[in-house]
Amino acid sequence: MKNIITAITFFICSTSIAQVYGDIMMDKRKVISDFDFTIPHNTEGKLVFDIRVNVDGKVTYCELDESKSTITKTPAMVKARNKIMTELKFAKGIGLPEFHAGYVQMNTIKDTSQKQNNFLPPPF
Repeated sequence: MKNIITAITFFICSTSIAQVYGDIMMDKRKVISDFDFTIPHNTEGKLVFDIRVNVDGKVTYCELDESKSTITKTPAMVKARNKIMTELKFAKGIGLPEFHAGYVQMNTIKDTSQKQNNFLPPPF
């Protein structure tokens, strides 16, 4: 029973920062906002952003790392960057660097809600 509780606790803790890497992950800084690491897009892929977090837990810098991303220079990149800058919040940290560095991976999922049933097909 003790092993099951330990495994569940480990799984919950690891999934809360599963998409955050770098010094932020190594220092075990927690994500305190309810943040979804996926965005809708017409293809599936990943976007990896280099971020900096201040001591208050706010993301102050966010730039796409094209070498680690499978999707680059699209509206999905802009949407993901804006979502990270406005919604992603970390725990305040006394004794942490002034601009804590790390990476965030955002995954894109196929957006099926935009497809509409077209009763009049295009003339081909």
